[in-house]
Amino acid sequence: MADLSYTPTFHHVPWEDRKDRVEAAGPNGFNVRFNAIASDLAGLSTAVEDIGAAIDASNAAPPPQAQRLSFTPTLRPTGLLSGGQWSYDRNGVAHANSLAMTGVANLTLPHGLRLTAVRVVGNMTRGSSHGVAGSIALARTPLRLVVPPPAPEPLAVDDDFVSVGPFDLQIPVSAPRALIDTGVFRYVLTATFQTVLFGGMSIEAVHLTFAPPS
Repeated sequence: MADLSYTPTFHHVPWEDRKDRVEAAGPNGFNVRFNAIASDLAGLSTAVEDIGAAIDASNAAPPPQAQRLSFTPTLRPTGLLSGGQWSYDRNGVAHANSLAMTGVANLTLPHGLRLTAVRVVGNMTRGSSHGVAGSIALARTPLRLVVPPPAPEPLAVDDDFVSVGPFDLQIPVSAPRALIDTGVFRYVLTATFQTVLFGGMSIEAVHLTFAPPS
């Protein structure tokens, strides 16, 4: 809180009977004294306003803070590139153990918040001169049952990134689809890995950043 204080400036000097003359002007007149009192009252009013403003500021709710959910996804092999399994080491890191595979993880997200970004931290390795490639996608699908099922709506995608060694992907979320509505949609994370020979992919963590609804 700000350092608020008030120091009076008017100090009354008593009049003496049969010595001081009552007068309006002059250094000891009513005008000077009452003007000094009025100035003190104005200063007191300003100090009270400053105190009120400081109290209001201290009672104001803090601005909403962004929240982050961190996890290692439980990936299930699916689709045409499901020739292997995702395995997990004792540190909870997910590893692809096939030359080409796709994994999907169902996510439970907080209803009513807005997704702002997806961060994926992991590693890509190769044992030959052949390249490795991967893709990460966060998507939503409607809960309603329709035939044929609707295509997933992408929220954040880094498609066909190529990297050898550690990677740290920062993927923004599409603003029109950022609001989480668990009554209408379910949310999935998809990771795809492809290599030609002796490569590998691991995912250490996924970070989802949320903000309050705007």
